[in-house]
Amino acid sequence: MGFAVVKEIVAIGNALMDIVSFVDGDFAHSLGFHPNSTSHISSERLAGLLPFLPEPWLSAGGGAANTARVASLLGMKSTFVGTVGRDRLGAHYRDDLEAEGVELVLSLTEASTGVFCALLDGHGGRTLLVAPGGAGEVVGLGPDFPRRPGAIFYMDGFLAANDAFFEAEATKARDAGMLVAIDLGSLSLVRQRRESLLEALPRLCDLVFANEDEFCALAGRPLSAGFGGFEEGALTFVVKRAELGALYLGQGRVFESPVRAQIPFDDTGAGDAFSAGFLAGMARGFPPERCLRLGNRIAEEAIAVPAMRLDRERIRMADMSVAN
Repeated sequence: MGFAVVKEIVAIGNALMDIVSFVDGDFAHSLGFHPNSTSHISSERLAGLLPFLPEPWLSAGGGAANTARVASLLGMKSTFVGTVGRDRLGAHYRDDLEAEGVELVLSLTEASTGVFCALLDGHGGRTLLVAPGGAGEVVGLGPDFPRRPGAIFYMDGFLAANDAFFEAEATKARDAGMLVAIDLGSLSLVRQRRESLLEALPRLCDLVFANEDEFCALAGRPLSAGFGGFEEGALTFVVKRAELGALYLGQGRVFESPVRAQIPFDDTGAGDAFSAGFLAGMARGFPPERCLRLGNRIAEEAIAVPAMRLDRERIRMADMSVAN
């Protein structure tokens, strides 16, 4: 794919504790939330609701952290950079990722650890409660952090909302010879900052992950007509399409990889798991179509479990099914 990549990823972004609870259909309404909605609430309010959640599953999350976790399970040296609170959830967050072999560069804040809470009703209903807390206070990497040529520097898309921070961190990574990848991760961000992204991404990044809506918003045209504006550029795009599979666009080539029809148990972090699979394939020198297949296969494992409670042996078997 034109990249000399080593089996190492440094991921930077929001540190959010994922909390998943399976509830009755009227549970969200009983808490004062519209079912199947997304609500941003204070950390204090969310903390008051947690005792009422039936059998919650906790997992250290946030897009970049999820990708670092799965990359570690796939045999890559993984580091996550983020910010947590000086609280119980912050300690749990550290312990959970370290147990999966992820090295941590965590800053501490007096704000609460951020939380992403999903209430799933068992019939496809999904009510999301988000309390960002101090997750957005990402400090970045200091000058003494070892940046290895060929390693992957993977950024949460929200970092692009801060022009100076995004520019500084991506530039330091590129100057060190790292491959810079970003997951756009937010349709509203793409819409609000389309022009600045169109200018900055080709200059600062090598690889862009996006879902179909995000890609189309950036391209300013439907997916079927959206490739033309990027084919001659330096960027490589990977478009995640959930049950429709994924597309690769780079060096004037387009590859598509379908997926098997499945009913998700919980799709929290599935796109992040896909990214980890794709990047692990790149680090092994796989061609694009095989990287897509590995990403899809690992995402299938993510949608079969609550939160990101992935089984190491199942990930190994899924990996082998594509690698061999």
